[in-house]
Amino acid sequence: MGQLIGTKKVNRVLWLTDTYDDHNGVSMVLQAMRREITARNLPVDFMVCSNTLKSGKNLIVIKPLSEFNIPLYRQQPMRIPNFLTIQRIFRKKKYDRVICSTEGPMGFAALYIKKLYSVKTFFYLHTDWIMFARQVMGMEDTGIRRLQRLMRIYYDQFDCIFVLNTDQRKWLTGGSMRFEPSRVLLTAHWTEDIFTESRISLSLPDVGVKREPVILFAGRISREKGVFELPLIFRKVREKIPDLKMLIAGTGPAENELKKAFPEAEYTGWIDHRKLPEIYESADLLILPSRFDTFSCVVLEALSCGLPVIAYNTKGPKDIIQDSQNGFLVDTMDEVKDRIIEYFANPAIHCAFRKAALDRADDYTAGNILQKLLEDVGILTFKKSDGPETA
Repeated sequence: MGQLIGTKKVNRVLWLTDTYDDHNGVSMVLQAMRREITARNLPVDFMVCSNTLKSGKNLIVIKPLSEFNIPLYRQQPMRIPNFLTIQRIFRKKKYDRVICSTEGPMGFAALYIKKLYSVKTFFYLHTDWIMFARQVMGMEDTGIRRLQRLMRIYYDQFDCIFVLNTDQRKWLTGGSMRFEPSRVLLTAHWTEDIFTESRISLSLPDVGVKREPVILFAGRISREKGVFELPLIFRKVREKIPDLKMLIAGTGPAENELKKAFPEAEYTGWIDHRKLPEIYESADLLILPSRFDTFSCVVLEALSCGLPVIAYNTKGPKDIIQDSQNGFLVDTMDEVKDRIIEYFANPAIHCAFRKAALDRADDYTAGNILQKLLEDVGILTFKKSDGPETA
């Protein structure tokens, strides 16, 4: 996707978020998106509250009025913005539409701007809060129904909602939420160049038959990610594969508890993003025990490094993984165990799985995804002969 060409009016988007440089998946996605937007000189600016972050190209940082942690999500500070500051910047820079990707204070700021200026406002849905409420908060059906009603009232105030998987789209357009299908837009993430630049060579002998087999978990170590299934799965598999190793990359609120429950695993702690390809390439199979992920960047990152993935047949992973081609989709813990054993018992299929993983990752490119997103927002139209134009 090339540079924008001139028109009478250049539409500009303000993208509001409560998280940008925190240690979570949403922050990483937004940073990658900003890099692409900056490289392509697109009219989109991100705005976040922070006491430490500095403004830069396509990034506006405002100081929070207050900052505090909440018990439910201690690793993500709650930062309260000054709505009047946001209003002043919005007017001064002549934005004409808003995207928001978090349901915190910035989400309400987005709705404030919408009501004030009657501009189109979009919500980018990252988190499955229904699953979070069930798994983390232990909410029962009555509470879930109340939460769904509140979410419907909240999301209904936005013109359109971007979702990251077909299950989310079905949920929002189905009987529970009843949104018009035209208002629910499917999008996706992509992997950064660091994951494709460091791809392993498929011409080399398969690493899985040269050393001890390694399964990897990478991500936030928290209960909703299903990490406490790992010890039982590992021990069952190890009965058949005695030299199996388990590598756990990441940090999170359940890290110390998991270390006590699963001392056999090797823990890397927090991994710098640019070193993640080395971690993926050191393993033979990525395991994702979460039923919570709306997309799962870790799945796409692994596939981009030629690493097959085993995950539950739910939400984001099932839209990415092609079962028995570049990984496995399963329904139960026993199936996880059986498929891992099956995979390591058949080293002849490893190379085919790795190649299929790379092929699948190539379906998710920044240019195509960003182009579709901006077309849906209404700031770009694309003609095959002429390239991109402002709307």
